[in-house]
Amino acid sequence: MKLYILICLLILTLPMITYGQNDYSIPLKHRVIQENSQQTQGVSVGDKYTDVSFTIMQGETHHLLDVVKQGPAVFVFLSTECPVAQRYTMRLKRMNTEFSGEHVTIIGVYSNENDSVDDVKAYLEKAEFPFPVVKDTLGSLARHIGGTMTPQAHLIDTLGVLRYRGPIDDNRYETRVKHNYLKDALVAILDGKPVPVKAVPAFGCTIHFPDSPAVKQVTYTEHIAPILQKNCHTCHSQNGTAPVALVDYKNTKEHAHKIAEYTKARLMPLWKPLKGYGDFKNERRLTDVDIEKIQQWVKTGMEVGPEMVNTTKDKQPEEWILGNPDWVKELTMEYTKTHDFITIKTDFEEDLYVRAVDIQVESKINVQSIVVILGSNIIPHQVPKSDKISNKSVLVTRPKLNNNSTYFTWIPGVAPSVLPLGIGSLLPKNGVIRLHLSPQDTDYKNLNNQKRYNLQLGLYFTNTPEPARLRKITLTQNLKQDKPPTSYQFKNDVYVISTYPLRYESKKGLAIVAVTPTDEMIKMLAIKSSGIQWRENYYYKNPIFLAAGTRLEFVNIVDGDYQTNRELTDDLSDRIDCHFFYVYASENTPE
Repeated sequence: MKLYILICLLILTLPMITYGQNDYSIPLKHRVIQENSQQTQGVSVGDKYTDVSFTIMQGETHHLLDVVKQGPAVFVFLSTECPVAQRYTMRLKRMNTEFSGEHVTIIGVYSNENDSVDDVKAYLEKAEFPFPVVKDTLGSLARHIGGTMTPQAHLIDTLGVLRYRGPIDDNRYETRVKHNYLKDALVAILDGKPVPVKAVPAFGCTIHFPDSPAVKQVTYTEHIAPILQKNCHTCHSQNGTAPVALVDYKNTKEHAHKIAEYTKARLMPLWKPLKGYGDFKNERRLTDVDIEKIQQWVKTGMEVGPEMVNTTKDKQPEEWILGNPDWVKELTMEYTKTHDFITIKTDFEEDLYVRAVDIQVESKINVQSIVVILGSNIIPHQVPKSDKISNKSVLVTRPKLNNNSTYFTWIPGVAPSVLPLGIGSLLPKNGVIRLHLSPQDTDYKNLNNQKRYNLQLGLYFTNTPEPARLRKITLTQNLKQDKPPTSYQFKNDVYVISTYPLRYESKKGLAIVAVTPTDEMIKMLAIKSSGIQWRENYYYKNPIFLAAGTRLEFVNIVDGDYQTNRELTDDLSDRIDCHFFYVYASENTPE
């Protein structure tokens, strides 16, 4: 009980520690963050705004002073993540209906950096707001009007003067409301009377702005190059796996329109899982602010900006990222345009448990990704494979491992993931390691007749006594056999560590949920169609606990919601295998 009380106190006091007691407090009445000052930034109640333009989600651009000429306007700052703001959804909809005949315009504004465009769209589908909504990506509208909290209302009269600033009413629980501040202010303005209460400290959640305010001119050296260095140079460098190097202004400008197109569609950087469907480690996503800067740069002429120092220097790791491995295997590989399958027989005299895998490659130019499979019981079998060099179908011998085999994936430039402490992937005594190499579409004429390259495979073993064994289950969808997708029900309490979707080429998208014994639906994984093959094991930031009786299954996503029938559309690929790796909860509680 003492621990529970301590945690509660930490939760309550953390916001004050983060934002400072001079700006915010947590009063007993609201028990959430409340601002101490009633002054907005730059504009106080009674001041007149200068004009500003903004674009609503439907794509139309408006000007503040043009909007208020038609009647009073209310800018309400909201957030998809703030539970207090969410409580005002119905109240705002009713208020919009009540004042619709009075030429009052209500505009919802989402300025929180954490709210992506997709987050806002998904929330609006459920909220069904009848008024226009702005995704204030760079926070420029909030800074101009003075928004600091969610929910928070700013009432502007027909002259562009701020007449009220503060909460919509005095209590997040509608049954306890005693003062309707915003409604009273609107009635007063429409009746030509003084606003009874002009400013009240807002309560709810603070708005998290981007690191820097909106800029008038986006340049390559100041804004675009840092984005590329942080998110793109692992692949798009002189020795990287991508076909185009984006390490200087000339190359970046040459491909600028493609960069803008691919980043806006979120096809680059390569990261398949959709936001909100599982919280994964090492996510490679551009923020909405980064995407907006790229769009602005391309639209405004792609200015180079001031001279930049050391922007084109490739930083290649000289040592193993995780330190020296416990075991290293050196291999000599041949350049090839086909997928390579390499089998390594080990001579370990005891079972070992692997926490992480890393690889060093002499030249990354041929490797898109490498899947490292640990297991035993090799069953050689031949399968047809198209050879891109001869354009003929050839028979390839592949070793088929036992069903209990587990996977690690390695991608050039991406830090290897490490299993939680106390968990290991079993490499049995005299076991087998299988490497599955996915090649790049490389121009082999530029390899200077080099036919071979060196590769080092490094394994890191867990040193925890009696580690929990990583296990695997597989969900399969096979349309050629006209069978419904499989599901899986756990018989024990488990922690799910990661997921690995394999051979996925759907045009519609993939979604898998966990349905608990109490019919709670947990979003495990969703992938948007991209047409890009990218083999990767996605590790959850925190292992997901699933109680015994929980069922994993494929679902459709319809209008932002789930539809749990198992008859998926015909335009999916012939076969999808999606692996989930887990440990029994009774064996270990992951840290």
